[in-house]
Amino acid sequence: MRNRRASISLEEIISNTQHQFQDEEEENCTSRIRVRSVQAASSIDVVAVLSKVFGGGVARTQQSDMNGIAGSNNNLAPNNINNQLSEFFASSPPIRHVFGRTNIIIQLSPPPPDCPPSLAPSVPRYIAIYRFGSVVFFNVTTSEASKLLEQIKKHSIDPIAVGFERREFFEMGLQPQLETATGVITADRAIVRELDMNTVGVVSNIMGRKLNFVVLKGSNDKHTNIFVSPETVALDWHNDTVDELLASFSNINTSVERTGNFSSMERNMLFQVVARNNSLFIDMVSKLGIKDRSDTAWHLSQYEGLHYGMREQFDLDERFRHIEFKLDLIQQNAKFFL
Repeated sequence: MRNRRASISLEEIISNTQHQFQDEEEENCTSRIRVRSVQAASSIDVVAVLSKVFGGGVARTQQSDMNGIAGSNNNLAPNNINNQLSEFFASSPPIRHVFGRTNIIIQLSPPPPDCPPSLAPSVPRYIAIYRFGSVVFFNVTTSEASKLLEQIKKHSIDPIAVGFERREFFEMGLQPQLETATGVITADRAIVRELDMNTVGVVSNIMGRKLNFVVLKGSNDKHTNIFVSPETVALDWHNDTVDELLASFSNINTSVERTGNFSSMERNMLFQVVARNNSLFIDMVSKLGIKDRSDTAWHLSQYEGLHYGMREQFDLDERFRHIEFKLDLIQQNAKFFL
C-alpha cells in the first residue's frame, strides 16, 4: 500500500512538473497563432486558385517538389479580385508561394497593426491548399477564411456547402529563444521557434491530411455535419466507410449461412464490397499519404520533432492500423466466397 501511495505521489509530481514546464513555455511565447483547417471539397485545382484567387501565375514561380521547403520569392499581385477580398489583399498582399507534391503554400504579409486581437500583427499569414480538398489557414480570422474559401471553392470539384465543412482548430505559440525548432507539443497546440514556410509545411501536412475524406453522406445523399475532437479527425471517414462495408459483408455472410446459397445478386454485392475495400486502402496510402513522411522533416532534421510529435498527438499511425485491420478482415474472409 505504501509503494502504491509512493507511486501515485511520484506520478502526481511528474504530472505537475510537466504542466508547470508547459505553462512556463507558453508564458514565454511572444505570439500565439491560430490555425484552422477546413475540408472544402473533394478536390481543388491549386494552380487555378493561385492564378484566379491570389493573382499569381505558374509562369512566374519556381516549383519545388518538397512540401514546405521554400523555393519561390516572386511577389504575387492579385489583379482581378472581387470586392469581398480587395480589402483583405490591400492589407495583406501575397508575397511568395511554394508548390509541393500535393499542395501549394502561399505566404501573405502580416495583418495590419489594428487587426483583431485574435491575430498576431507581426507574424506573416499563410494559406496551405491541398489538391485533395483541404485548406489550412494560419493567422487568418474566421471571416477572412470564409471569404477566401468561397473563392477557392469556385476552382474545386464537389465543393462542400457552407456550414457543412469539417473544421479543426490548432494553436501555435512562437518562442524565438528556443534552442531547437520545436518545443512542447500537445493535442491542441505546439510551441515553435518561428513560423516560416518549413514550419507551416510540417503542420499543414498533418492537419490537411487528417481532414481529408471526412464528408459523410446519409441515406438522402445530403452532407452530414459532424464535428469531433482533433484526435479523431484523421481517418474518421475511412473508418465509418469500412464499418459500412463490414456490415454489408456480414449481411451477405448471414444470408449464405441461412440459405446455403450464394445468389448472383449477393455475388455482385460482394464484388462491390471487395472493390471498395481495395479503393479505400489505395486512397489512404497514395492520395491521403498517411504513411508518407514530411519532405521538410526528411530534408531538415530540426523539424522531425514537430512532424512526429503531431503525428503522435493526432494518433495517425494507430488509427491507420485500426482501419487496416478491418480492411484485411474483409479481404481475407471474401476469399471464401470467391
